[in-house]
Amino acid sequence: MLTGTYPMWSGVRDFTSSGLPADVPTVAETLKRHGFSTAAFVSAYVLNSMWGLNRGFELYDDQMDLGGRPAGDLSLVTRSGDLTTTRMIDWLDGHRQGPFFIWIHLYDAHSPYRSPQPYAGRHPDSAYDGAIAFDDAQVGRVIAELRRLDLYDSSLIILTSDHGESLGEHGEAEHGFFVYNSTLRVPLIVKWPGGQDGGRTVAQPASTIQIPATIAQSAGIPDSECRTFQARSLARSGRGLRPPAATAAPVYAESYYARDSFGWHELRILADESFKYIDAPEPELYDLEHDPGERSNVIGKHELLVRSLRAKLQELERQYARTEVSVSPSPLDSDTLEKLKSLGYVAYQGGRQAPTGDGNRADPKEKIATFNAILRAGDLRRAGHHAEAARLLADLRSHEPSLYVLPFEAGENDLGWGKPQDAAREFRAVLQLNPKFDQALLGLGRACLELGQNAEAATAFELVLRISPQNALARVALARAYSGEGKPDTAEVELARVVKDHPDFGQGHAEYGEVLARRKAYEEAERQLERGMDLGYRDAESLNYLGISRGELGQHQAAVEAYQEAIQLDPRLAVAYLNMAIEYRRVGEATEAKRYYNKACALSEGLCRRYASQFAPQ
Repeated sequence: MLTGTYPMWSGVRDFTSSGLPADVPTVAETLKRHGFSTAAFVSAYVLNSMWGLNRGFELYDDQMDLGGRPAGDLSLVTRSGDLTTTRMIDWLDGHRQGPFFIWIHLYDAHSPYRSPQPYAGRHPDSAYDGAIAFDDAQVGRVIAELRRLDLYDSSLIILTSDHGESLGEHGEAEHGFFVYNSTLRVPLIVKWPGGQDGGRTVAQPASTIQIPATIAQSAGIPDSECRTFQARSLARSGRGLRPPAATAAPVYAESYYARDSFGWHELRILADESFKYIDAPEPELYDLEHDPGERSNVIGKHELLVRSLRAKLQELERQYARTEVSVSPSPLDSDTLEKLKSLGYVAYQGGRQAPTGDGNRADPKEKIATFNAILRAGDLRRAGHHAEAARLLADLRSHEPSLYVLPFEAGENDLGWGKPQDAAREFRAVLQLNPKFDQALLGLGRACLELGQNAEAATAFELVLRISPQNALARVALARAYSGEGKPDTAEVELARVVKDHPDFGQGHAEYGEVLARRKAYEEAERQLERGMDLGYRDAESLNYLGISRGELGQHQAAVEAYQEAIQLDPRLAVAYLNMAIEYRRVGEATEAKRYYNKACALSEGLCRRYASQFAPQ
């Protein structure tokens, strides 16, 4: 949608990919060069700027309220569509003059399909339908704003999705695993500038890879600057849908999810108006005209057609593949291997993949029950049913002993269960199977932090950053480990980099402020902590340090307010009660000081003894 390139060219095939290469331009970069204001508003952490999709956008609004979520649960960090839409409308109101390009991304129609009232109430039997209705209302808000600003008629508006939802079809609960039309066939609605070709429907297959060329053509960008786009525009002469043409290229799609996350076979498809071919160990062909639900595999009835579609698929792969972009992770360097060995597990050259079409890989159709059980275990873990999740994962591991995702899920489950020692063992088991799985390294680091093993945690986070240098959460966690090792200066350097590289990352500002407060740089600490709060990060420890900074700067009432909020978030944070007592003693309010000191004593005998002399009766 943003680059107009095939995945074999861009090298980005799923979340195990290393990110968008620098030499693959986005349509936002092209439009920005031609004087367009550019902005993106996304609703999920999976599209955070650290993955490289922010190139060309003057504003890439990916601000999420991470709160106190653990680093391993980032897939759950989302922003409600109404909040994202409000931020987009606020930006548009200040950029109505001159051409603009906006990408707004809504995420509510992802499991568990959350929507507020009245949408949820209108669809009591389908949370998915409620979420769709909610997001539809947000699209309506955008259109209403464009009309209010008298921009609607002159705007090109494209409404689409990157996938649908299976909702049980073909045994798939959600999306991403299979390549059937339940997830591949999505809306593609184009409102052309000037109201041309209103209300037309085109039956011919189209692809989201055509969107950048369509935008560029409509914006009058010269063809010479669109050569990186690998699919032609949907428009004719910049206006209107192109007419049906017998020579139109078939549509390509793929899923490498089963391959790169589980070691099973990838799935690739080529489809035209009438037939769809799925390349798999057990290949499939569907007559879409007579079997739109793809229930009857007619692969044996159309031998010549299958040969033709298979040849076209192979030619497409050859045409757009490039050797300098590999679908496999790069080899581990020697320093990384040594650090892996120092953590106590065998350092394989992980991530090597067999050539496409390797018949030894399992057909995803044979693994859908396993895949669904893994999803079920994750749901149980997130719901707090840790014992049940552990039993399910143990059963799966008895059948799939080499599947590294299973010990990873077990490690995440143990962390949530309050068993960091067990979690560390599971994450090390993952890394025996897949040494370059950065999420397992992140999990190992988190477990070691909980165990007070700061040096081991630092090593794990350093390895994460070798694999994924822009992982802001890993860098924040690394700073925490350095602080635990007694290296505050090193921690401060890491957090300063986070703030510089990710200025809208609230947790980074907050933890940077904590480090600054510990070295008594109170003015800058207050500024950083308040910036973190402004960005939506509210954490009891950070509020405690904000109270310290304000108190040292003579802001008594503001300090008390920060401590009160810290206590509200964590009523058992003894140090916040103690600091509140110190603040009241500073301004001569002995009764309040004694009251909060007693509260601290009720929670921490150590703090009580350490500060007893300061609160002894005079």
